[in-house]
Amino acid sequence: MSSIRRTIRSSARKRSLLVAVLSVLALWSAVLTAGPASASAVHYGDGTWYNTGVGACGWNNNDGQLVVAISPRWYGNQPNPNNSPACGKQLRVRGPLGVVYVTIVDKCPSCKTDDLDLSPAAFRQIADLNAGRVRIQWVWA
Repeated sequence: MSSIRRTIRSSARKRSLLVAVLSVLALWSAVLTAGPASASAVHYGDGTWYNTGVGACGWNNNDGQLVVAISPRWYGNQPNPNNSPACGKQLRVRGPLGVVYVTIVDKCPSCKTDDLDLSPAAFRQIADLNAGRVRIQWVWA
């Protein structure tokens, strides 16, 4: 009888361990597939614009593309910046004149956490270029 109890206890421990491992794997999977923050979290910061070129993601971009540079907080600090998980992800940015969807192609070292540096084409969709700096809100798209 005690042999059966030991077997039952051992099986229960194995099931508990399996459930714990699967829970951790599910949580880790959710973290890896989501953007750096919850897709529903709204971020508030300043939007500026810059002349594009080869960005930290390693891609050559032009001022007519809807692209953005993000702060080090969101871009990360990989040994090879071309490997940032942020590269190629999209943001929805709202400014005084409207909304624009942009693709992350660069890192903005001088940007505060939730500030964005947009290409001229992207900035024009949310503000006048002469404004230079405007308040924005953005989410991961």
